[in-house]
Amino acid sequence: MRPAALACTGDPLLDELLRECESFTLMRQPDCERAADALPLLAAERPDLIFTSPALGDVDALLQVKGPRICWLAEGSVPAPPRGVDVLRAERLTAQLIDAWVRRQKAAASRQAPPPPVRPLPPPARQAPGRSASPAGHEAGGHGGLQRAADVRPQPPGAYYAAHRAPRPAIRVVRQQVIAFWGGKPGAGRSTLALGLADLLARSGDLRVCTVDLNPYNSSLAPLLGREQEVSSWVHAAEAMARGQPLPEDGLHWIRPNWALVSGPDGRPDLVTQVTPEAIAWLVDGLRSQFDYIILDPEARPGPIRDSAARLAQLVLVTVTCDYPDVLDTARGFEAAVAQGALSRDRCRLVLSRWLDTPYLTKAEVADCFGLPVAATVPLSPEAALHAGGGGQPVTRLTDSGAARLTQALEQLLGVVAPALAAAGAERARSGPASPWMGWLSR
Repeated sequence: MRPAALACTGDPLLDELLRECESFTLMRQPDCERAADALPLLAAERPDLIFTSPALGDVDALLQVKGPRICWLAEGSVPAPPRGVDVLRAERLTAQLIDAWVRRQKAAASRQAPPPPVRPLPPPARQAPGRSASPAGHEAGGHGGLQRAADVRPQPPGAYYAAHRAPRPAIRVVRQQVIAFWGGKPGAGRSTLALGLADLLARSGDLRVCTVDLNPYNSSLAPLLGREQEVSSWVHAAEAMARGQPLPEDGLHWIRPNWALVSGPDGRPDLVTQVTPEAIAWLVDGLRSQFDYIILDPEARPGPIRDSAARLAQLVLVTVTCDYPDVLDTARGFEAAVAQGALSRDRCRLVLSRWLDTPYLTKAEVADCFGLPVAATVPLSPEAALHAGGGGQPVTRLTDSGAARLTQALEQLLGVVAPALAAAGAERARSGPASPWMGWLSR
């Protein structure tokens, strides 16, 4: 008999993938944005398996339910899951992989003694008028919950803060994509590309985007957006991490309602020491439950910061300029990173930045040097970049002819990062100059 399973991932595409599996029977899907919303259903029905993912911000709420096996589904290099859950991790999850994992668990369970009977949860308590439930299922005014004390597992460190964090934004995170820029030469235009790409993604209106400045000494994202006078996000990040709390709302600088910035330390010694691989993993893990696209802009020099960003990303944009020494140095560093496991070719795309066509250094030669096809070519247009930086806005917001060339290149890069979004835009553009896509680009 096939086990019963509950899909509580917070990711509609992942839920759709679970429906294709044949090794279990999915229970009726609860209408929930958080794990706590599924607790009333679990009080009445008890599945054998509960599938969850990094998209869910309050997985700890499921740990209170004893009996079902909780499987944390993750794609790519993501931070460690909460304690007490099983992990199925792959670069790209498939129904076949999930079915194989379920069959292995079933075979292992059949060789063990049957578990003791689990006492069912009592029905959810009725809330008093005017009172709301917190994300962990407790009433806002006290510590009463849906379970008896005997049914609650010991909470891992930081669980109290996870249970009392602010509720997730109403918008649903569809599929988290962590993108990291990678290169060997400072000043190659990566920060300009990161902001332009974030602007194009945020214009969709349905996606939430976060750009993260991981350059400890030359933090440029905030200055390029005219936000250099604001308190660095790492002031709040260091305090929150030390207390086991998530990044607070004032640690995010909101550029638009669906686009946020995590600003860099900008050379402050007390903050530079806080930018560690552990802190970067903690930060990205917290952002996954709030944003669809997380764009990491690390420092160019080799080291743990750049390696950590590369390992956490599902897509790495390797940038190189039209400069022979830069091509050689970046290619050597790229091969070393592949050999060390920080990068893998299947996750990398080659971007020619600040490029000038010349017979002395061709695109084909650069592609052959890296063993990667050229995904996008960004032309050299210093005046447009300076104009955008001086105005505190992404270059994709300018209307002059020089900026138009950069915008076209960034739209090409958008097709690499978000092919479905770019394809939808191209389809709308074919309907004529007055199409909704043109209105989307002018927002």
